[in-house]
Amino acid sequence: MNRSTAFQFSRFEVTVFGILAAVMLLTRSHALTHLVHIPSTALASFFVLGYFVRRFTGFVGLFALGYAIDVVSISMLGVSDFCYTPAYAMLLPAYAVMWMAGRYAARMPERLQSLPAMAVLLVVATFASHLFSSGGFYFLGGRFPDPTITGFLPRIARYFPVSLMSSLLWSGVAVALWALLLTARPALRRERSR
Repeated sequence: MNRSTAFQFSRFEVTVFGILAAVMLLTRSHALTHLVHIPSTALASFFVLGYFVRRFTGFVGLFALGYAIDVVSISMLGVSDFCYTPAYAMLLPAYAVMWMAGRYAARMPERLQSLPAMAVLLVVATFASHLFSSGGFYFLGGRFPDPTITGFLPRIARYFPVSLMSSLLWSGVAVALWALLLTARPALRRERSR
């Protein structure tokens, strides 16, 4: 792929990116969380992005948006900076795992029989992503004295189920919306493949 095509997105890809960006703005910025707790959409957003927008520049754009939201939330909106440590950089591989898993899932046939394989892929990717993000925070964040594997294992048991539930929930919402859109507009499948 040459440099000029790396920045050429189809209308469909721009629409998907715009929807994911809007969801991220609403959920990550804490705009709604003071009213109601909304499970994080981050991991599922990168999985869905990988499924529909395969260009690396799309990944970079969504990651940059998440970073900008976090910086503004912490510096201007008074959100806690407890998680903003040198380990924040571990979100890059954590989100990249999800995006690459979405890209891999996009190679599978779009039919009901593919859903179990996609679900297994999503679970494995979410676990790997959780190891990067939570493990990075635990071992590199400087918040825990003398971090050890033994000390980290209970954190997996405590926090991974929440990450998994969020990933499955929001990815399931995306699957349901995509199925509804394809039912209403079958031509979208062709537009997506361009």
